[in-house]
Order: sequence, then C-alpha cells, then structure tokens
Amino acid sequence: MARRRPSFKPLPPSARDLAGRLYDARVPLGVALLALLVLGLGWWAYRTWHTGQESAAQFLLTRALVVRDRSPGAEEGEEGKEEPGKHLEKALELFRQIRDEYPSSRAAEQAVLQIGNIHYERGEYQEALEAYQAYLEEYPKGESGLLAGLGKGYALESQKRYDAAAATFRAMADRYEASFLTVEALMGLGRSLIQLDQRTEGKAVYRRIIEEYSGTRWANHARSQVASLER
Repeated sequence: MARRRPSFKPLPPSARDLAGRLYDARVPLGVALLALLVLGLGWWAYRTWHTGQESAAQFLLTRALVVRDRSPGAEEGEEGKEEPGKHLEKALELFRQIRDEYPSSRAAEQAVLQIGNIHYERGEYQEALEAYQAYLEEYPKGESGLLAGLGKGYALESQKRYDAAAATFRAMADRYEASFLTVEALMGLGRSLIQLDQRTEGKAVYRRIIEEYSGTRWANHARSQVASLER
C-alpha cells in the first residue's frame, strides 16, 4: 500500500513580501490612482459647472417671465412711460439669450416655448410656428410638448393652413389623450375640419367633445357648433 505524502499548507505572505509586491507594482498603481483622481476631479468640475449654468439660466428665465408679464406702464429711466409692446421685446431678447447661451439647461426648454408664445401674441405667426416646431424637434419628450403642439396648430390655423393645422391638432389629441388640455386640440381639429368643408368629420369631433366633456364650456360651445352646422 502506497504511503500518502504529507500535505503542507502554503504560508501566508509576510509583511516584507507584501511590501515588496507593492513596491514592484508602484508604477501601475500610481497611474491607476492618478486616473481615478483625474476622473473624480473632472466629474466634480463638470457638476459644479453644470449647476452654475443651470442656476444662471434659471435666474434669466425668472427675469424674462417677470418682464413678459409686466403690464405696460412706468419704466425707470424712460420718463415714466414705456412704449406698448416694449416689455415683450425685452422678454424676447432674454428668452433668446437663454436659448443661445444655455442650450443644455432646463430653462432653455421653456425659453423656446415662450419665444413662440410671444411671436404668436404679436401676430408673427410664421416666427411662432418656427419656434413651436423647434421645441417639438429639440424636446420630443418635453414637459410642454402638448402646449407647443397646440401653439403650432394655432399658428397654422392663423395662417389659414387648415390641412396642416388639422393634422397637428389630431396628432396632439391622439398622443395626449389623457391630458385635460386634449379638448383644446379637439376643438382646434373641429374648427379646421369645418374650414376644410369636411362638415361630417367636424360634427363627429364636436359630438365627441359633447360626450366626453359634458357640462363644460367646451361641450356647450361644441353643441352650438353642431346646431349651427345642422341648420
């Protein structure tokens, strides 16, 4: 019968062995630690820069909104009077500044929408259309997608481009069917269809509004439109 050889457990490395191994690996370890340090500093610098950019953009956005909503009236340094619409021009400049200087900020998203709103309010429908379209393209999942879509539809409607307006309103109604503003898209769709002399389709949209939004001012308006179409 063969004898079993005695087994020996390897001894753990001594402190001197570990020190030697670390010394031998000092260059790759140093490079790795330096890389980690650079990455950490880069991330910190980026976060600091991004936070500063967002803060500056939000400050400008607040200022622009205040200027936009200010009633025409007294203005410091202008003998107590301000030209009609001057506040909208000043607000427009601030919104453009946010869009151009802080394009990656959350404030820029709202600035693009407000640019469209101001142009629409001033009757500049092509400029408004371009701003709303820019919002929809740049922020396809933006928080104000429905508002931008409605604005686009209104701008097209104001240009008497009823085919495009109807398509836009229909797309908004389908995409945001759970929103409380969906009815605005349906109302726009109904108006556009009537302008296109598609009376049957227009009445169907208005009847949908009457059924789904009964008891509201929209339903009352839709009811009066249907009555007018059936005379």
